Amino acid sequence: MTDHSNVAAVNRMTEAVFDEDHDALAEIFTDDLQFHLRGPFPNAGDHVGVEGFLGVLGNLFESTSGDIKLDQRFCAGTDGWAAQLEHAMLGRNGNTLESDNASIYRFEDGRIAEMWMFVGADSEAAAFFE
Repeated sequence: MTDHSNVAAVNRMTEAVFDEDHDALAEIFTDDLQFHLRGPFPNAGDHVGVEGFLGVLGNLFESTSGDIKLDQRFCAGTDGWAAQLEHAMLGRNGNTLESDNASIYRFEDGRIAEMWMFVGADSEAAAFFE
């Protein structure tokens, strides 16, 4: 069985983020991407475009010195949508923040147009990221 094309796009997005492949991200996202980040995390809120998405992730990579590990637990796609659950481990200053995160993706013409990411970390545990 092959992955749904939207699952493949989510997986390509994750790979492109870690590879810092901005050209690939520009192909994966629509020009007017809406990125909604929720949870106890700096930069939580709504961000527009690839630049907004990369701004949030750039801050995350900077604050962790790249000490980020993701374990995709589940990803499913259907026409126009994908959903993902991942376990994240973020390191900073000798501390590790673990969280179970959920993301929902809305697609337009095969590209991610809107993304909701819910960071499932405990507020107290996430405090060392502020």
